[in-house]
Amino acid sequence: MPARNRPQPPRPRHRARAWIAVVMGVAAILLGPLAAPARADFAAGWAAFEAGDYQLARNHWMPLARAGDLDAMYDIATLYENGYGVARSTSRAIEWYRRAAARRFAPAQFRLGQMYAFGTGIARDFKKALHWYERAAEQGYAEALFNLAVAYETGVDDSPDIARAIAYYRKAADQNFAPAQFNLGRLYATGNGVTRDIARAVALYRAAAEQGFAPAQNNLGYAYEKGIGLAADTAEAVRWYTRAAEQGFATAQTNLGILLAFGTNIRRDYVAAARWFRAAALTGDPVAQANLGLLLANGQGIERDPVEAHAWLLLAAEGDANGAAYRDRLANQLDEREIAAAARRASALRKTIAARELRPKRAQPRPTADFARIEMTAQRYLKTLGLYTGAVDGMVGGGTRAAVRAFQRRAGLRADGRITPALIEALAAAARARAERAAADAPS
Repeated sequence: MPARNRPQPPRPRHRARAWIAVVMGVAAILLGPLAAPARADFAAGWAAFEAGDYQLARNHWMPLARAGDLDAMYDIATLYENGYGVARSTSRAIEWYRRAAARRFAPAQFRLGQMYAFGTGIARDFKKALHWYERAAEQGYAEALFNLAVAYETGVDDSPDIARAIAYYRKAADQNFAPAQFNLGRLYATGNGVTRDIARAVALYRAAAEQGFAPAQNNLGYAYEKGIGLAADTAEAVRWYTRAAEQGFATAQTNLGILLAFGTNIRRDYVAAARWFRAAALTGDPVAQANLGLLLANGQGIERDPVEAHAWLLLAAEGDANGAAYRDRLANQLDEREIAAAARRASALRKTIAARELRPKRAQPRPTADFARIEMTAQRYLKTLGLYTGAVDGMVGGGTRAAVRAFQRRAGLRADGRITPALIEALAAAARARAERAAADAPS
């Protein structure tokens, strides 16, 4: 019998064999482009960053950051955190994150929370991490809502509070934040803190899976394979497992390998199965290691190699009971020299796997201004047009309103000082016209 993934009730901080439970704090997310940046210097900084000229990016962003542009502050912090164009300095990064966080910039508040949670350049302090997550969550920042939910579910630095965790998961899930949709689905699948509802769990998995979230794609694949909450469909199971496996998600790679090698209603493909098992085995997945060992021992889809097989089974035995049984069975067929060679090979593989372990990701610059906050968008356009000299921070005071009214009068609009989508369109058109005039006047 193959070493088989089995659905287990997911538990926080533990990976289930098939209905994988992902309970984690997310890294800072690199946002995709939302609209053309309005401020030339900010846009030029991003263009330089993408081109790999980090020093030039810093030169564009630093004056903006010193003038109070929150996006520029954040991006300068990430340059110091990563050592892009400057000597790497987590203390300088934290200084700039703090400046932006003090002015209620949610991405910076969230990143400070992460740095306290992981002890990145600062003493690890879960209470301070929660403090900054809460500040960002107050503004509806989805990643912060999610991390707070994880903290309350797992009881980090306190006893678990599942009701509070569910409330935060729901707020983040309502923003279509895939990790929150997944974890909320996981709770419905197990009935932890809510009435068990498999149909709702599957619906939440699907919502996250369609956004490309690999753990949800895996769980949706498993639901299709086993007919959990929907009609069994092997082809759909393969499709969803494959989408997650191609992202490097080990459990999906293992599940896909098992389906290809030992499944029903599907043509067996030991070659593909061995490839997926190896990919997952190199991440440390003991079930994949056991199955790769079996294929190597039998020469199925891969050249028979009992020594290599035993090496993988030695590793599998450290985390899987089936792996231990297969290890002992194969050992009876090897001589002492082969067993010693397998032990040496297992030691080398163990080092390879350890070197591939994931580390917390560092924050990256944000490629555009924060166009989700209309007030910041207006301020940046007004700066471009030379009508506003204050900070780009989304805080609308007398200076911002005066600049808006000045633009409205110039554009022949009602000078009411209100920031609306129609105003943003007019500002964008004026900024484009200004850029076009500057380009036409530039010496050829």
